Amino acid sequence: MTRVAIQGVSGSYSEEAARKLLGNDASILECRTFEEAFSAVRHGDADSAIVPVQNKIVGEIRQSLDLLKAGPFHVLETLALKVQHVLVGTPESKAESLVSVRSHIEALKQCRKFLAAHPNLTQIVGADTASSVRRIVEEANPANAAIGSRRAAELYGAKILGKDIADDIDNWTTFYLIGN
Repeated sequence: MTRVAIQGVSGSYSEEAARKLLGNDASILECRTFEEAFSAVRHGDADSAIVPVQNKIVGEIRQSLDLLKAGPFHVLETLALKVQHVLVGTPESKAESLVSVRSHIEALKQCRKFLAAHPNLTQIVGADTASSVRRIVEEANPANAAIGSRRAAELYGAKILGKDIADDIDNWTTFYLIGN
């Protein structure tokens, strides 16, 4: 069975990219940071890693590219994945009552126009999109929201409050499958 490291948890765009490239039988190693994902490959805890390297809206994902250049890694495959951010809350949340929104820094950047139109929302940087969705559901505070994928919302029982909130509806992220 192929073991692949991702930065994030189930429901993240990295997991979706891993499943598209390697299939549902791949074993996913969830890592909190990009450094952990690269380290897992370097030390043999994973056969490969899926890492985001470019987004249509924000450009290069510098952290991933810097770690890739530090090597010794090889790009095995490339995938451009459509990214459709949704705003989610707890099942009791109402869009007009939200006070904060949590997500990965890159997702927050991809939704600048939406966030500018809602200056009442305090932005909180989370580890990744899916864990941000999971966290707001676990905390069960209807005033807190997250930005993530539709799959993360379904997986963690979140309520979708807004669809297609990225600055460009044709948003995508390029992922690399990397190995030693």
